[in-house]
Amino acid sequence: MTSSELPQSHLLRSFLWLGITVTVFFILYIGQNLIIPLILAVFIWYLINVLSFAIMKLKIGGRSLPASLRYIASVIAIVAILSVFFNFITKNVSQVVRVAPEYQEKIGPMIDKVYGWLPFEESPPIKEFVNQLNFSSLLKMVAGALGSLAGNAGLISIYVVFLFLEQRSFGPKIKGMAHGNIKENEVFKIITQIDKDTRKYIGIKTLTSLTTGMLSFAIMTSVGLDFAAFWAMLIFFFNFIPTVGSILATAFPSVLALIQFEEPTKIGATIGGVVAAQVLVGNFLEPRLMGNSLNLSPLVILLSLSLWGSLWGVPGMFLCVPITVIAMIICSHFQQTRPIAVLLSGDGKIKGSS
Repeated sequence: MTSSELPQSHLLRSFLWLGITVTVFFILYIGQNLIIPLILAVFIWYLINVLSFAIMKLKIGGRSLPASLRYIASVIAIVAILSVFFNFITKNVSQVVRVAPEYQEKIGPMIDKVYGWLPFEESPPIKEFVNQLNFSSLLKMVAGALGSLAGNAGLISIYVVFLFLEQRSFGPKIKGMAHGNIKENEVFKIITQIDKDTRKYIGIKTLTSLTTGMLSFAIMTSVGLDFAAFWAMLIFFFNFIPTVGSILATAFPSVLALIQFEEPTKIGATIGGVVAAQVLVGNFLEPRLMGNSLNLSPLVILLSLSLWGSLWGVPGMFLCVPITVIAMIICSHFQQTRPIAVLLSGDGKIKGSS
């Protein structure tokens, strides 16, 4: 290849990758009604495997339960939790949407009340800004996304069943793809490590989000906050989005406490308790359990929120960080893609095969 043909080759390759990228995102956009349930099914499938591995560590008479019993117990536990979750959505979301306009009308007086506690001679123009935000529409959008999730329960279940039917064939398929390759053992080692890191991330993130939601639910219930279970469920989902999600998870019940309560003690208990739960789990428990598995750049998180939110709406915003973290985990284990993992990370320190 001559020196004049070299730039043309690079240009052609760049256009090829650009075309592939545009095509992939176009498929993700038009196929979201099938792809989002599939991603959620993979998430649930991983949760069942995580729970199965946890049950394996339990010894009965010095022996672990057989694999079939572990998976049956895991499936029953996850199905029971999801059934309660979907039942809760169908019963409570409509109530929250119905009273949302009443809360919207109380935002103005709430701002005046807060300013009455502060030493301002003249109120800043935040009231006009907040009045432009339609919290009723925002709640309807979130509720609609949760309702859509409940409506896709059947499709998600079918995907999960087929993932388990295929699970036993994953190993032979990978072995067949690597057949004759002198690095066959290395390929299996990398794939096993990726699977282990992904299971660890999904398991720990679900555990910490659930812990935050339960702590917040106990605090909100103790002070008598309206729809405490609904806000706790939102906190659980929002905590899959680092930084931004924690702020939103704290903001919703805090604003409602300012609207609902007149007593400063109840307002302070609600806001302080929810913030304390976020700080305790997010700054102390999660880093100890997660290590550097969630070492994402804040800028990457914001860009992911914008990208996946534009593609898939509210479900995309909930799924964007798990997708990005798993992508970073996979990229970190291959020499050719490690630079991508480094760019996605917060401080350049990543795990993986070097």
